[in-house]
Amino acid sequence: MTPHQLVPLVAFALNVSLALASLLRNPNSRLNRVFAYFAAGMAVWNLGSWGLRRSFDEPGAMFWEVVIHAGVIMLPAFYYHFVLIFLDSTTRHRPSLVLAYACAAVLGFLNLVGSPLFIRGVKDTYWGWAPDQGPAYTGFLLYLNTFLVWGLVHLARSYRAEASSFRRNRALLILLGTSVSLAGGLIDFSRFMLARVWPEAEHLYPVGIPANAAFALLLGTSIVRYRLFDVSVFVKKGAVYVALAAGVTAVIGGLTWSIESYYRLRDVSAVWALVPVTFVMTLLLSPFGSMLEDVIQRVMFAKRRGCYHTLLDLSKRMITILDFGKLVDELVRGLVRGVPLTHATLLIWDATASAYVPYRQEKSLDEDPMVPPIRSDGPVVGWLQRTSGILVKEEVKLDPKIATFFEGAEGDVEELPAAVIVPLKVEAKLIGILLLGDKLSGDIFDAQELEVLSVLANQAAISLENARLYEGLSQSNARLMEASRLKSQFLASMSHELRTPLNSVIGFSKVLLNRLDGDLNERQDAYIRSVYNSSTHLLGLINTILDFSRVEAGKIEMHPEDVDLPELVEECVASSLPLVRDRRIKLETDVPVDVPPIRADRTKVRQILLNFLSNAVKFTTEGRIVVKARPEGAAMHVSVADTGIGIRASDLERLFEPFHRLDSRLAREAGGTGLGLAISKRFVELHGGRVWAESRENQGSTFHFTLPLAAGAATTRSH
Repeated sequence: MTPHQLVPLVAFALNVSLALASLLRNPNSRLNRVFAYFAAGMAVWNLGSWGLRRSFDEPGAMFWEVVIHAGVIMLPAFYYHFVLIFLDSTTRHRPSLVLAYACAAVLGFLNLVGSPLFIRGVKDTYWGWAPDQGPAYTGFLLYLNTFLVWGLVHLARSYRAEASSFRRNRALLILLGTSVSLAGGLIDFSRFMLARVWPEAEHLYPVGIPANAAFALLLGTSIVRYRLFDVSVFVKKGAVYVALAAGVTAVIGGLTWSIESYYRLRDVSAVWALVPVTFVMTLLLSPFGSMLEDVIQRVMFAKRRGCYHTLLDLSKRMITILDFGKLVDELVRGLVRGVPLTHATLLIWDATASAYVPYRQEKSLDEDPMVPPIRSDGPVVGWLQRTSGILVKEEVKLDPKIATFFEGAEGDVEELPAAVIVPLKVEAKLIGILLLGDKLSGDIFDAQELEVLSVLANQAAISLENARLYEGLSQSNARLMEASRLKSQFLASMSHELRTPLNSVIGFSKVLLNRLDGDLNERQDAYIRSVYNSSTHLLGLINTILDFSRVEAGKIEMHPEDVDLPELVEECVASSLPLVRDRRIKLETDVPVDVPPIRADRTKVRQILLNFLSNAVKFTTEGRIVVKARPEGAAMHVSVADTGIGIRASDLERLFEPFHRLDSRLAREAGGTGLGLAISKRFVELHGGRVWAESRENQGSTFHFTLPLAAGAATTRSH
């Protein structure tokens, strides 16, 4: 096979890869589907060119000409449709799009039926077979160039008007790719027309297929570097390693061919060629291969170090700041100047406006982005509250889950001047929103940077909340008791000094466990998993103490609603199943499905049940734990019974006191703060219910509590 015959095959492989990458990642996206059709059309063109260059007779050449034109005829329509979707202009330009597909349908029909109006036959030229054009072929050329140029014009206009730097870079690659492909086609057409008056023009090489391959490579670059589609790291790495394999294969093949030709070894045993190939494969599988993989990893997939180090440095600096204003300035200014970004805006919750309003903005360009308030009942806040991740604006259309959520509300996201929308959360409460503009470099935030940015956001949220608490503490009423002031100060300090670094430990250990910085061996995985689990456990203990502090201060907010108790009990039992894994304990429920709903704060009732279940598991070595519920008058009576070690009568009296723990071997091994039951008691009392326990030593315990029934249910039962 000559290089001239090989070029279409290479272009075919590139275009098939593009089509598969876009379809496999998100087949529900119109942009992905139309792009896949376009890439498939180019692949059909390439495959037909490969077959045509290997044809030896006119019937075979005519067949491959039909295949070529089956792909080429659809290209202008698919390309024009792709550009319109890419620019969100499909509705505005629907008549011209319909015209493009109508032209493609007519010309495609003439081609497939072999009408002489389109192609009368084939003729032999210097570079191989070429079509003998019919009268309709001129219309085909006009259609081909018109819609390719028209799409190019739309892209050029959008490029000039686009404010986002990485969107401009992405559009520029598509512009360049289209221009290269179009130029190749025009050169081939000019060569063909010139040959009628100057036969030597046929000797010029047909550059259409290489231009097509260049177009595919530029589109592939746009996909990987500028998130034209959301492709996985596996696809990106696969593309690089396939290219590397192709390069190694080409080198070995070239050396083999040269040696065979020079020494006339083509009729000799292939063992001489197998030995060096085997040697090369052995090298690649040896430590040298690992070194080569490390080099590729660093060159192609390494983090953009400037951004990465900026985020790490910011996280360290924020730990030491307790002044709210200084902390906000450090966060916003540090991101804009350190990454650097076009702008950044911090929005803080405003109860009077019932929205998140701009609090602090920093910019590096002259343009002043207008940031509207973000409504608390809007889709953006809804998404940020229901997920723990960062919202990348470009992925609203690329990710099927995000696209489904924002269906019909895309304008709410588009009006925000941001490339990345970062939630600032403290214990699932959204306290602020950080809007980050584009990088001045025009690059996107890659997956590793988004992971570290998420860790930074968690730490920033805690630091902001701590700073707010600290400021509130400094402005406290002088009439408060000195002991209360000192206790509050201690808790604010503990929150800042313990939760902030713990959050970093948890976040970065999760980054390592997710293999974002490379693989871990078995021992490293065990060590880091131990760090992650221990840090999470310690953070839970600290949060329990802070929960109790808020209860004591009367700062717990109640959100009553009608709660389906059977569903909630099943949820809590399912959450507790990992605690009894590999233990001879059965978790059972005795809650009729038709019990009336209760009127309660669902989150707090869930915490009560989980506290009681956790205690039951701690003090039960084997047997059963049963959650039971029955309506009694206007209240619901709920109990959690176990067959554990039981509680002494002297301990029952102090069981619900803060920091009280049983004096037993199991209690000492179980650990904890001694606050779970005290918090549960306060939560029950906030509902207007009561809590008590019954137990006999070595025979198990039963914890009871009551909660009010929903108004309708209580009225029904009273009748």
